[in-house]
Amino acid sequence: MKTVSIEGKEQIEEIIRSCDICNLGVIDNDNKPYVVPMNFGYHDEYIYLHGADFGKLIECMKANPEVCITFCTASELVFQNEHVACSYRMKGKSVVARGKIEFITDYDQKVDALNITMAQYTDKKFTYNSPAVRNVEIYRLKPEELTAKEFAAPHGNNFPWQVERDKKKSMRDQ
Repeated sequence: MKTVSIEGKEQIEEIIRSCDICNLGVIDNDNKPYVVPMNFGYHDEYIYLHGADFGKLIECMKANPEVCITFCTASELVFQNEHVACSYRMKGKSVVARGKIEFITDYDQKVDALNITMAQYTDKKFTYNSPAVRNVEIYRLKPEELTAKEFAAPHGNNFPWQVERDKKKSMRDQ
């Protein structure tokens, strides 16, 4: 079993869409990390988040919009030899997105962002009352850096993206 990088945009988006929550990491006013699990929406390479218009999280992002968002698929304990502790691993996939948060203040754009978020969880259509939209803080991230990995992948995976990556490495080595 090994850890492999995932480079294909479709595979990365599939991981993001398969998750129920993400973890939003910010830096607080004491220069310490602060991480909050959140619901999210994903559309056109943007990650959409929402929350209260007050509190520690929003204060941190307004002071420093640089954030890190992580996504992890459901994990599964696997092993190569049940009697060897070092052969146990958690099998799963993850995505790490970094960049600057952008706050959305336009009413119609906020409604669109709420709809994108709800589409992550249900096919139902919703309407929102005006005070709810005005009083919610909506922010989004278009990642400047996006990485993904698969953990406890079997040796010899032949995913199309791996075959292409290995061809490129082979060509560089010649």
